[in-house]
Amino acid sequence: MIKDNNENVKLYNDYEKNFSIIDGTLKDCPDIIRRKVILKTGKKGCFFFIQGLCDIDLFQRDFMMPLLDLEKLDPDDIKAIPYKLPVAGLTFPLVIDSLILDIMAGNTVFIGEGLNCGISCTLKKYEKRDIKEPDGEKSIRGDHDGFIEDMATNIATIRRKLKTPNLKFKDFTIGSMSHQTISVAYLENLANPNLLQIISDKINQIDTDSLIAIGYLEQIIADHPNSIFPQFLATERPDKAIAGLLEGKFVIMLQETSFVMIAPVTFHAFTQAPEDYSTHWVGASYLRLLRTVGLLIALFLPGIYIALLSYHYYMIPLPLLVSLAQSRTKVPFPPVIEAFLIEFMIETVREASIRLPSFITASVSIVGGLVIGQTAIQAGVASDLMVIIIAASAIAGFTMPTYDLGISIRLVKYIVMICAAIFGILGVVIPMVTLVAHLLVLDSLGEPYFQPIAPFKVGDLKDTYIRAPIKYLKKRPDIAKPKDKERGNKNG
Repeated sequence: MIKDNNENVKLYNDYEKNFSIIDGTLKDCPDIIRRKVILKTGKKGCFFFIQGLCDIDLFQRDFMMPLLDLEKLDPDDIKAIPYKLPVAGLTFPLVIDSLILDIMAGNTVFIGEGLNCGISCTLKKYEKRDIKEPDGEKSIRGDHDGFIEDMATNIATIRRKLKTPNLKFKDFTIGSMSHQTISVAYLENLANPNLLQIISDKINQIDTDSLIAIGYLEQIIADHPNSIFPQFLATERPDKAIAGLLEGKFVIMLQETSFVMIAPVTFHAFTQAPEDYSTHWVGASYLRLLRTVGLLIALFLPGIYIALLSYHYYMIPLPLLVSLAQSRTKVPFPPVIEAFLIEFMIETVREASIRLPSFITASVSIVGGLVIGQTAIQAGVASDLMVIIIAASAIAGFTMPTYDLGISIRLVKYIVMICAAIFGILGVVIPMVTLVAHLLVLDSLGEPYFQPIAPFKVGDLKDTYIRAPIKYLKKRPDIAKPKDKERGNKNG
């Protein structure tokens, strides 16, 4: 709430005093318009609204003019106002603090002489971008629409694709300064009420000025905030969110952000893409296995190569070992330093490609490829095979459909490389075992993060590393503990 002397202070019967308090609170806010008027009854009044957030045409036609033409306007007549004004969303704030919050939220508010309450209505109109496909989540055979920063549009997008009264939205207001709305979407006939209560408790405990992006919310309500692995699936794609709702999961939306969060989720959800379900099951299974292999390559290939080259060179075939020895004669660094130099160059090119304008990204990628590749080899900074190994690892990491998991993979890869340089092949095995142990203890909204492997659930394996034919996916995954585990028309 607004922390000033007006908190919980009711409006006075004195119009001038009410106007003075509100006007003083909103001083130095040139975007807030004060439109003073004289009613038909001869009494004074004033409209407050924010320029750029109010539909001026609707304000003048449906709110201001009908209000000015009223024959009578006093506290006894307030109950009849909704029948006389052709506008929706009418409220009558009694507290100055609530009235000011309505103004800051973009509502149009009226105060008048002889009234001890305000008249607030929703006449919002502001610029918003068109619905388009998210740049970071391209679709091949799926829908090409995406969420935007307007929550009403996002809710309408979900509602348009799920035409059922079971689709519910639970709203929360957070942020002592921003007063943002968090909306939790779920299907009432599927969602587990215990998980809904857990989400509600976590959101109600948030104490902050504002949440700039959905990532802030994710870090605050995560069960394991210090883990580098994401415990909520962030997406801009409506089809992904709707698929989660149909499995009994929850979709958490934050006002003024285009990303939504799906919870609870498993580790394997971050290696799956919506196209897996619009492609033949054989092709979809192949792509999932490809991503799994890519995940292992991205994590462990550089570490294994460093271990073999530093400690276990006798395991390398002799012809290859001779070739490696010749290529490394020009390199003055040990394998781990060489690997980190190439990784550093790749990471800087990747970051530059993200931050720079799109029309010069291609040029940066070409220059970066030449520097990292042929030039580095000729200068003796890196050997031929090391460049191939690090490049293969980087490309394998690009197969991950989610950005958050890609960051986690890179961080774990660096740990494996350091351990491999110190302990050899044992330095690859120990991080591998530690990684699995860490994934086993993680959870998302209290549900095991690494299921259906641990706890082992045979039925859910049909939609994990492979994707069984659609006709065999009759049961919903157990991660969200849905009230109805069978898919079918009876759930509509």
